Amino acid sequence: MRWRHASALLLAALLLGPAAAAPSPDAATAHADYLRGLAYRNGSHGLPVDAARAAAALTAAAEGGVPEAMFILSHMLAEGEGTTRDPAAARRWLEAAAQAEYPEALQEMAMRAMSERDPASAAELLREAAHAMQHRAHESQRQ
Repeated sequence: MRWRHASALLLAALLLGPAAAAPSPDAATAHADYLRGLAYRNGSHGLPVDAARAAAALTAAAEGGVPEAMFILSHMLAEGEGTTRDPAAARRWLEAAAQAEYPEALQEMAMRAMSERDPASAAELLREAAHAMQHRAHESQRQ
């Protein structure tokens, strides 16, 4: 059931094309932007690999509140993948994903805290990541 919903959102995003790259007004559109961004980034669902289109779609999804998009976009901005390299924006999107309790972002923030020799912050971030992972596991069991 969940796969059908995701496929329908991806199809809608593909049909909307570039018009869907504008900031997403609602969660369904933001999720569709996210799926379209992944499809362009990975060259899947019949789309070519296009890092610039991936970055545009993931930006729209991130602006629409999708933590997964925030996290991926932070990496794309850090590396200059499909967009201009922007470490400050990459950090802001990573922090936004962590603020949204996205476990992978919390883990990455913890690793950065460790490299900055701040073990107390790292430990707190890892506790938050573990808590977020428990929520994710609980949600996946309910579906």
